[in-house]
Amino acid sequence: MSTSKVLHGHVELHGGKYQIPRKPTVVVCVDGFDLTYFETGCKDSILPNLISFVKSGFYATAKFATRSLTNRNNVSIITGISTAGHGIVGNFYLEKKTLEEHMIHDHSLLRGSTILERIANKGVRIAAIKAKDGLRKIINHGLLSSKGAICFPAQHANNTTEAEHGISDVDMAWPSRI
Repeated sequence: MSTSKVLHGHVELHGGKYQIPRKPTVVVCVDGFDLTYFETGCKDSILPNLISFVKSGFYATAKFATRSLTNRNNVSIITGISTAGHGIVGNFYLEKKTLEEHMIHDHSLLRGSTILERIANKGVRIAAIKAKDGLRKIINHGLLSSKGAICFPAQHANNTTEAEHGISDVDMAWPSRI
């Protein structure tokens, strides 16, 4: 996330209060990653970029209460509430009429807004980059209506479009256009 001007204040969502970033801010979520790998990688100096983030910024490890599932954990991070509040309880859902299992690929089951959407609406430029496309449409909830918001999967960076991802030609433009 980056701001083009100094913004002050906060946004409120789902009973929480979130400070609007005053300077460029990067949040890295590494889902399902054993902390031992990270600690060993830092100790052995094989993760130079992550070491730089830890030394020059804020670093914390989040704990989860139940088995790690990407969709529900990532949506909890961007909404600030648990699955009971935001409605994404797993990576799949059961269609009531057909009893068929479907992967969750969009925000149709999402209850409410996201912190990203709220701060984007206050003028903060957002770049949300996922490894895979599966969760992008949930994270992208409300972002593309905000000027300058970008949300794309690294998996398909060479196929991005302004209309769907907020940026095209990522291979050539990224990161200079963010």
